[in-house]
Amino acid sequence: MTNRILRLMFAAVCALPQLAAAQNNGNNNDVGGIRIDAEGVVSLAIQQDRGGKLDKRRKAALAKFALPGEVSRPSAARCVSLVKLEAECEKLLAEGKQFTPDMQYMAGLTRIDEIYLNPGEKDLLLCGPAEPFVTSESGRVIGLESGRPVLRLDDLIVALRAVLGEGEIGCSIDPVPERLGNLQAFLKQNSNAATPEIIDQRYRRMREILGQHDVRLFGVPADSHFARGLLEADYRMKTLALGLEQPGVKGFKSHLSLVGSGNAMQRWWFVPLYEEITRSADGLAFGLVGQRAQVLGEDELANAQGQRSQAATSKLSTKAFSKQFTQKLPELAERMPVFAQLQQLIDWTILAALIRQERLADQIDWKMDLFTDADRLPHASFPVPTQTECLINTKVTGTGIVVGQLSGGVTIRPESVLLQMSVSEQTANTELAERRSKVLERPPAASHAWWWD
Repeated sequence: MTNRILRLMFAAVCALPQLAAAQNNGNNNDVGGIRIDAEGVVSLAIQQDRGGKLDKRRKAALAKFALPGEVSRPSAARCVSLVKLEAECEKLLAEGKQFTPDMQYMAGLTRIDEIYLNPGEKDLLLCGPAEPFVTSESGRVIGLESGRPVLRLDDLIVALRAVLGEGEIGCSIDPVPERLGNLQAFLKQNSNAATPEIIDQRYRRMREILGQHDVRLFGVPADSHFARGLLEADYRMKTLALGLEQPGVKGFKSHLSLVGSGNAMQRWWFVPLYEEITRSADGLAFGLVGQRAQVLGEDELANAQGQRSQAATSKLSTKAFSKQFTQKLPELAERMPVFAQLQQLIDWTILAALIRQERLADQIDWKMDLFTDADRLPHASFPVPTQTECLINTKVTGTGIVVGQLSGGVTIRPESVLLQMSVSEQTANTELAERRSKVLERPPAASHAWWWD
């Protein structure tokens, strides 16, 4: 089964003169939790890549780099006008000027809670919490208060172009079939109990046999920030499953630690998960509720040629790890910004799908001429990942070596999510409509007409 995933890329807070600015300056190969070398090989590169509320010392050190002015003030409910933001981008682009940091990072929004249509003003608004933002030690742009990533304009335009163009979005990380077949043959001969020295030799040999895994990309540009974001989320999920990385979340267990005996290959992948997507009776307001993502899993079999197929049943440990990861995803997102970023990327695709399905842009005569024009406004370009380092780990039991091997990705089909939620058929949400009315009563400031608190 083909699995789809999106992946992420990063740009420094004040570095982009416009979204297409060249970013291949070396630092972008090593941002957040992964590194991409000159050959496109992805590897783990943890640099204090932790989220959560910043301690006083870190906050004080970062605060001097925070943006001046009103955007540096936190807000429980900030609104961003997409129509006016595009107009501001159009103006600066025509003048050959840089996009400002607050434009690049959506005025500090860290989450999309609600989407409001304002036909009278021909406007479309995004509302959610916001905070001043800085570049963390690992290279991510994060909120100064929470440590969560902030939303990116670059990700929005990639999502709009992908979803409005009816393309599928995703990628997967998979072992090379021939190498996987060779590994199966090796394991048949070398899984019995042995001395620690021999076990260590076997492990090194297994890594050599399995080699690098292939990265397959779909629907979004392979060199985009959006693409790398979901690739990193998938890669980091797999390192957690194999016990190659510790998340710092109480009670979290790797899948390898849950396996009792025997070797198997698991396939895990992210899919969207919302508690509900609410819609006001007049169709002018939408609310997004839920943790945005979950993990599904199944066991796989591999034949002598390395061709994979779904196993008839899955081990209890496979089901247990999927359930645990999904339950602890909110905590993981607080501790590991990559998973908070995954939540944001899924939200962008749902927004784009809503614009398409509910004809939101048509209702306000918004052409999205700039945001959907890849020639006039190219996305920021970064190194293209083609392979990952070997994803394998082992543990020793009384009966021999247990080998952990993984495949999978992230599958996001936003229009399917809306269909399952039956957004257009939901009953009236009175509170949502009332919140929209209050938001429309708040005038924007003259200094930044495209966002307000």
